[in-house]
Amino acid sequence: MNTAPAKISTVKEIYALPLAAYLMTASDVVHSLEVSIDTGLTTEEAKSRLEQVGPNELELYRQKSLLQLFLEQFKSPLAWVLALASALAFGFGEDLEAIAILVVILINAIIGFAMEWQAMSSMEALRQLTQTFARVYRNGKLVEVETAGLVPGDVVYLEAGDIPAADMRLLETVNLGVNESALTGESVAVSKQIEPIAATTVLGDQRNMLFRGTVVSRGNARAVVVRTGSRTEIGKIADLAQRASKEVTPLEKKLSKLSQKLIWLALALALMILVIGLLQGRDIFLMIEMAIALAIAAVPEGLPVVATIALARGMLRLARQQVIVKKLSAVETLGETQVIITDKTGTLTENQLLPDVMGFEFGTAGVHFQGEQLVLDDPADRYLLQTYAHSQLQHVAVLCNNASLDEHPSGPGTGDPLEIALLKMVAGSDTAPAAIRDAYSRIREIPFDSERKMMGTLHKNGRRPDYLVCIKGAMEILLRESDYILTVDGKIPLSETQRRAWMDKADTLAAKGLRVLGFGYSEIPVPKADFFENIVFIGFVGFLDPPRQTVKSAIDRCKAAGVQVVMATGDHPETAKNIGLKTGLIGFAESPVIKGPDIKPPAELSEREKQRLLSARIFARVNPAQKLHLVDLFQQEGFIVGMTGDGVNDAPALKKADIGIAMGSRGTEAAKEASDLVLKDDQFASITEAIRQGRGIFTNIRHFVIYLISCNLSELLIVAGAYLSNLALPLFPLQILFMNMVTDVFPALALGMNRVDDGVMERPPRGKGEPIITPHAWRAIIEYALALTVATIGAFLWAIYYLQLGDAPANNFAFYTIIIAQLWHVFNLPDPHQSFWRNAITRNPYVWMALAGSILIMLLAYWIAPLQAALHLVPFRMEWLGWVLLFSITPVMMVRIARLLRL
Repeated sequence: MNTAPAKISTVKEIYALPLAAYLMTASDVVHSLEVSIDTGLTTEEAKSRLEQVGPNELELYRQKSLLQLFLEQFKSPLAWVLALASALAFGFGEDLEAIAILVVILINAIIGFAMEWQAMSSMEALRQLTQTFARVYRNGKLVEVETAGLVPGDVVYLEAGDIPAADMRLLETVNLGVNESALTGESVAVSKQIEPIAATTVLGDQRNMLFRGTVVSRGNARAVVVRTGSRTEIGKIADLAQRASKEVTPLEKKLSKLSQKLIWLALALALMILVIGLLQGRDIFLMIEMAIALAIAAVPEGLPVVATIALARGMLRLARQQVIVKKLSAVETLGETQVIITDKTGTLTENQLLPDVMGFEFGTAGVHFQGEQLVLDDPADRYLLQTYAHSQLQHVAVLCNNASLDEHPSGPGTGDPLEIALLKMVAGSDTAPAAIRDAYSRIREIPFDSERKMMGTLHKNGRRPDYLVCIKGAMEILLRESDYILTVDGKIPLSETQRRAWMDKADTLAAKGLRVLGFGYSEIPVPKADFFENIVFIGFVGFLDPPRQTVKSAIDRCKAAGVQVVMATGDHPETAKNIGLKTGLIGFAESPVIKGPDIKPPAELSEREKQRLLSARIFARVNPAQKLHLVDLFQQEGFIVGMTGDGVNDAPALKKADIGIAMGSRGTEAAKEASDLVLKDDQFASITEAIRQGRGIFTNIRHFVIYLISCNLSELLIVAGAYLSNLALPLFPLQILFMNMVTDVFPALALGMNRVDDGVMERPPRGKGEPIITPHAWRAIIEYALALTVATIGAFLWAIYYLQLGDAPANNFAFYTIIIAQLWHVFNLPDPHQSFWRNAITRNPYVWMALAGSILIMLLAYWIAPLQAALHLVPFRMEWLGWVLLFSITPVMMVRIARLLRL
């Protein structure tokens, strides 16, 4: 049904009729939006429209205002418990104490606000790094623009793997299939059309529309943007904001559980101390206040926020090294990765394809580039370039091709690297690709896919009555489908003997590391949907794609780190083996290469077959479904798996893997959307660096968790020990709260910013689900806490019995000792095998800044009268300083001696 609505005359009116576009013919939509399908909008017009309608963005991330963020700090349990303590102080007439607690609440809120604001800023910076692009016709040229800059009227080119970034009306399609599960829930690809649709059609049946967030699963198309931003169908979904809620990572869940356990421990201890104090006849207000303070002090409430900051800063560090981490949780998983399943082309190799050899029925010639000119290795082979077969190969290379060259031939071009290489090869032979394309109009295309392994296009030349079919693809597939072979004298039937001889040639070249591509053609009288018939095999071109220089050392680092590297490629087995040998993935030429058909779902494999697959390092002629089976097999065997991919069909395997890694420069938008990491430079070495950073980040988080808990536990033990011994209070409640703000937060934040030590890549990955605090770490925490406790109680007793000080000076003596001891305690945390003087912590400038800042705040507390009174500080005698420093350094010495004895 062709229902033609009234013309929409302005850009804004298209939003007043959000469903009008599917009712209209393609030409009416283009006319209404005042755009040419061939040239698109001008840059000036696009800029004008962007100013009218705003950026093409969804309000997924509603940032809290700074005021909201600050006020939320007062909603925490810590703030409420402290407020209760302040109210009790006022009730008991302790006004100074009450005001001091209120000041503590305010300082805690400021610190919490600062940390959350830093985490929020880091996440926003990361979001800015994950920009996406679309191919758009502007000023008559196909260019890439940020999707945020799309406006109604933009003419967009899409192909398999692309994700429409706006709602669009289709103008032209070639075998187009779209996965619309994001809108409809149906995962089966929907075939599309360009004809108008009846007015009663529901959203899922609007076959002439592309919707934002769907995925082009096959074919290609041109479409015009009709709705952007929140006006798109997905932008109207009511629960969109809920779907964009803050990600809670497994690490944060672990830290929350740990905090809950510590809360119960602290409450039990606080209740015990309260009961004992009351039985001993101590002041009831002091006992209640002390119980509340201990309950608060025992819980390192800042753990989740500090962890988020550490993760976010780690993500920013990785971003500077061309690795975009899309999810905080991926940073944790990186440190656990045990297997990496990687593609070959562009990841292990340069993806700078250079023609090295051409082969025809009547001869083979080596070729190379001199500048932009393609020349023969042997001038005697020049006759090959003057044959009809070479001319046909050039026509197929240009016509069966969706790439385009820049105005200057040395430019990078736009499209698939292999297709760009073909165009440069033709241009380098003094043949203009544009002239060939101008002479032949394209009628139909059968896109390349991982099953067919061939691409075909159908063309018409106005001077000839028949139609030209151009085909390129994998040699073994094209030879199998070909009926004829082109010779100097014309085409002749292709025999089985010839097929085997050609395959032997291809195998020989593949063994040398060349990527071999076959070419064919046919001529048919009338156009057909499936035109792969009567194919004439022309010959082949072998391309060099050398390994990246950084790959071998990166693979060696993975092996040293206990990470198994596996290649899974669609290329020829011999090509894959050659690259495996050159990169050190395998050590000898006899290493087995497993072909894709041998990879079955794990349930269909025998135990022997499973072990054969698990022990292999190279898989060739693998399709995306087989990659998924491979990921599934390794995961069922208990491995943490990282998987690289770039195509739309790789998306299921990328999602299935524990870490999905998409290629940034050559990956489809579908692959990027399904992944956890995006490599902007497509380099395998970046994966190794990401693993190193992931391990380092987790190590830093473990360090500051151990630091915080050991400090807090020491405070509990000091007070509990004093109570049980019926001693005076070594630490007052406000002193404990002050320490938690000074000696806990700043050094802990600094520990989260340690440089990653190369030693993390000399150890095996940590086990799946390994807790933050392992049994070994708990032993270390108890050891540290006991050392701090012994030093502080020892200082307190020394002040009372040796220096003959009263309760108040002895309390100050213990207070200064524990503060400085906890600052020294930072240096207990490096790897025991590292030098005490030169390690990740001593080289961290933030640690020294945190220590200096903490000492400065302690001095300010002594000099500022109100703080001095609140903390019960008395004049400090300089003769105490030596003793305080001696007792404060004792825990570090005790820990070092214990380590030496164990070694």
